[in-house]
Amino acid sequence: MMKKLLLAATVATLSLSAAHAAPTLYGKINLTLDQVDNSDFAGNNVTALNSNASRIGIKGEEKLTDNISVLYLAEWAISTDGSGSDTDLSARNRYLGLKFKDIGSLKAGKYDSYFKSAAGNNQDIFNDHTILDMTSVLHGEERLNNVIGFETDKNLIIPGLQFNIMSQQGEDTKTDNTTLGQEGKRNGFGDGISTSLSYDNKDYGLSAAIAGNFGVAGKYNAYSLSGIYSDAIRVTGSFDFSKYGVDGLVFGALWQNAKPTDDTVLTVSGTGTSAVTTTFKGLEEDAFSLTAAYVIPSTPWKIKGEYVESNTSVDSRSDRKISQYGLGVDYNLNKQARLYGVLAQQKRDWLASDDKKTVVGLGMEYNF
Repeated sequence: MMKKLLLAATVATLSLSAAHAAPTLYGKINLTLDQVDNSDFAGNNVTALNSNASRIGIKGEEKLTDNISVLYLAEWAISTDGSGSDTDLSARNRYLGLKFKDIGSLKAGKYDSYFKSAAGNNQDIFNDHTILDMTSVLHGEERLNNVIGFETDKNLIIPGLQFNIMSQQGEDTKTDNTTLGQEGKRNGFGDGISTSLSYDNKDYGLSAAIAGNFGVAGKYNAYSLSGIYSDAIRVTGSFDFSKYGVDGLVFGALWQNAKPTDDTVLTVSGTGTSAVTTTFKGLEEDAFSLTAAYVIPSTPWKIKGEYVESNTSVDSRSDRKISQYGLGVDYNLNKQARLYGVLAQQKRDWLASDDKKTVVGLGMEYNF
């Protein structure tokens, strides 16, 4: 009798263990050696080894019932070069949530805004590069704290159509954010909203999305302003010509507009009688990008090109334009690893001299 009880307990324990799916360990190491001429727009050059958004994380999905599963993900930055923009083991995306079969997923934590994720790799060929990522040119590339988001299943209504909405809680009972573009305090539910509607149709090679931010903090590169609560709209799309006889050719495009939620942005420098107040009445940014990528058939080579531009206006001042254009070449060793090179230049048209920064880089990326 005792042996039977022990056998039954062992079988039950093994069954329980088997029911729990193991988490997936994943990550990416991305390193480049970059020669940057006029790196600070003040005539100085630098040779730098850059860790381009290298990361490590765990993720998983655990079935609770036939219709509900738990989702989780936790991701950290890896400073592969030991310095620079990637603070070692700093928080990247992370969330805990529930997935409802054939309906959608509810997530809570810190992760990329739906405005940001509406632009895929076909709209930003230098994505993750420390210097050339389009976040250095245009508004809206934020990862948001304290958010609750819902993502519909891509087959809920029409195959390939997905709606996403994210609510951000400001959790601040003391600060008046008027000078940062949003009047009053951010102390309630939905102080910021990020949303997107996307459509993918692989049969036609089409991918498109429209996204909006409302009261979400972002930066305006032309004036070195950050944390400005803004309303923005983004439209993106890409077209794969493989379905029409041109294997490996993809075009991408993006357009967006951003401005403060309330037109109240100002900065104060200095203290006391020497304090200087600068207003940014009428602050607004229009931006777009155009990209092309071509995978040479039956070879490991891929050629990419991009042009991205932002135009920022403020009342009673001349507009400021940032433009960036460049080429990239990939050599895919396999599905996980690639060697690549980049050649790009960024121009800031309001500078009287040293208005161009040039980057030449060689790198390797490995995904696991």
